[in-house]
Amino acid sequence: MREDMDKVIVERPRRGGGVQGDGRQWRNSRERGSHLGMTQGYAHPKGLNENLAPLKRWLHKQVHRPWDKVYAELCSGIDRRSTVQAHIFQHIDDFVERRAVLRDGEVWVRKSWWRSGGDRVPLRDAAHVELFVHPATGILLPNRLRRKGRQQEAAKRKQAVADRLVIDAFTEWHRVDGCWFEVRLAPFPEAQGDSAKQDKRFDVMRGCLVTRSGACHVMPGMSNRPVTYARSFVYAVAKRQLSRREVRTRLGDG
Repeated sequence: MREDMDKVIVERPRRGGGVQGDGRQWRNSRERGSHLGMTQGYAHPKGLNENLAPLKRWLHKQVHRPWDKVYAELCSGIDRRSTVQAHIFQHIDDFVERRAVLRDGEVWVRKSWWRSGGDRVPLRDAAHVELFVHPATGILLPNRLRRKGRQQEAAKRKQAVADRLVIDAFTEWHRVDGCWFEVRLAPFPEAQGDSAKQDKRFDVMRGCLVTRSGACHVMPGMSNRPVTYARSFVYAVAKRQLSRREVRTRLGDG
């Protein structure tokens, strides 16, 4: 670890402060109270502004090392007697899952960073965990399952785009199970109040009731096809299967 890590992380101008709006004018006016706190009249008081990127990069370079040695080196570079520097240790858990447990031979971690209780999920489902300490070996390891999951999601999005062709603002072509369909879209009405948010329309392409946000409500006898549209706040009102001639003419694809 670099010797000036504490300065690189901590020594950066604090955010906020200064006079915001009419803060100073209000404090000097007759309308103010007789006794005011230091922050009264200021909308944006100063806050901490650590530069944590160097700490994150350093931790990623320590993978496959015993966490006890990594932590000891971190303690030697940052003085915990200093209130400002000691605050850095509160951010370690933002980058490293140190409370992982083993369940039936599988690593489980906290469901989210802000949950310190017993809510846990398998490591493969924890997209927020980049690094973790293996509960059996104590080695700092990267969450490779997270990278694999992201790659799979990216591949799905790429495939979805490849199976979709935008014709105009409210007409798209979609390929489902090898067949191309022309889909006519309609916009959802503008959301006004809670009732509009719960407004459901039947999407003929997805085969279910959908809301303005895109949530699908599957009823008995309905299906839910994984179809996405190029625009937001729309739903399919009609579809037509395209002939091979139409597909060849437009795409050169049989």
